[in-house]
Amino acid sequence: MRTLPVLSFIAVILAAAGLMARAQSGTADRLSRDTLISADGIILTSKDRLSTPGTFQPPVEISIVAKTDSTNLRMAYAADQVIFNWERDGAQLRVDGGPADGRHKPGAGAIPTDQYVAIRWIVTPGRQVIYVNNQLRYEHQGDYSRIDKCVSVFPGAGSKVTVKSIQIKQLPSDTR
Repeated sequence: MRTLPVLSFIAVILAAAGLMARAQSGTADRLSRDTLISADGIILTSKDRLSTPGTFQPPVEISIVAKTDSTNLRMAYAADQVIFNWERDGAQLRVDGGPADGRHKPGAGAIPTDQYVAIRWIVTPGRQVIYVNNQLRYEHQGDYSRIDKCVSVFPGAGSKVTVKSIQIKQLPSDTR
């Protein structure tokens, strides 16, 4: 479906315009290939999707600081979507698409509402690991070596997601 890439591109352009406007006013915001930072946070609703301008291949460490007002803080890179606070079972961490497709984890998906959380997502050619506020939530061994995608954060099922930052750090190639 071609609308998702177009929506991603539009979200990045809108976010960049907002970041640039705030940057001119002196607020500490930044946009680059591997970093999106907003001091005030970028609010996403409905079909909004905030994506990095660049694409990345493993091994990478992805850092996201974001919050949801209710359900569905979603992110994409090594999966089509990883869902925290899923609307049908908030405690289940949902993993849809990619090498870990369907390998959801009960008890690992709940995050507090209206509070920023720090998500660290490490993806190497042979595995992915997800931490929330430095607590291990998910790990999967699989073939992630062919990934070359942008990183996205987005809402779902009527939630409002606010993103303070997305930062990607390329790890040394010998990282397993």
